[in-house]
Amino acid sequence: MTRMPLTEELKHQVMYDSAYVCAICQDDACQIHHIDEDHSNNDVENLIAVCMKHHGEAHTRRQLAQNLTPAALRVAKTRWHAEVEDKRRKASSVSGQKSIATSDFLSLGIAWGYINHARVVQMAHVDRLSERDKQIFDYCHNRRIIDTNGVLIRPANAPVAESYIRNSVYDWFEHGDDQRLHMLYTAFVDQVSRIGKPIHLDRHIWPSKAAVLSLIQAGSMIFIRSNFYFKAISETPENEHRRCRTIKGKVEIECFVNTFDMFGTTSMTVSFTGHQTCSALLLVKSVDDSGSKIKLTSTPIALGVGFQ
Repeated sequence: MTRMPLTEELKHQVMYDSAYVCAICQDDACQIHHIDEDHSNNDVENLIAVCMKHHGEAHTRRQLAQNLTPAALRVAKTRWHAEVEDKRRKASSVSGQKSIATSDFLSLGIAWGYINHARVVQMAHVDRLSERDKQIFDYCHNRRIIDTNGVLIRPANAPVAESYIRNSVYDWFEHGDDQRLHMLYTAFVDQVSRIGKPIHLDRHIWPSKAAVLSLIQAGSMIFIRSNFYFKAISETPENEHRRCRTIKGKVEIECFVNTFDMFGTTSMTVSFTGHQTCSALLLVKSVDDSGSKIKLTSTPIALGVGFQ
């Protein structure tokens, strides 16, 4: 059989799917093994990330010991990849973060403080809401807060405050209704994250140029927790437009957010201003590798606080 070299894209995909650890023991993975030992078969289903010890065992057959047969490798890979996917799904949603919080106290601070309402409603599916969230949807629809598609309806008599700090979309509605609206759109964002299966830019990918170029392209959804710098670009009584940027090594991520879409004055005045650590769910618009660094220009879906 002819040995076919693995492409960089395939190497990073196999390692990413395994969270860059051995699928057998979860120690750091450093090698990729062909499950059927056919080095011409580079199908991703035939590849598994392993440590040096288990790579050696996969090539060893013992009479009186349990062997790492192709069948055993596939079982281990399937089990571990399912666990990795579940952990990533939970990490990139408010509901998931709260389910894994180590205490009820810590779960109180987990929230999407910024939600791109116009973009999220285009990506979410009303018919996929849970029964509880569908009840909130029906309430908001009956109150004329949203239409049948979940699009916000601005009241004709909505007040315009003198400062953008009191002029978010939530300020259009009565106290209580604003809370329900945020709960509904939080459910939409979590749904978008779950369906979109974002690439998680953890320490293995961020800030590796090779990993970013292998795993991310225009149209990819990404999730990252990083130190962002927020800078005001323009301000009106209704809205402050801010540039959101983070750089590590030779990889830069940039997007723009509006205070108009932020929930609560703390989000506007603390969480998303200056240098702050937050989580971001982003849709990549372009990947620019023309200079000394890679720049990912993105559309923000949501920014979160309290995420671990």
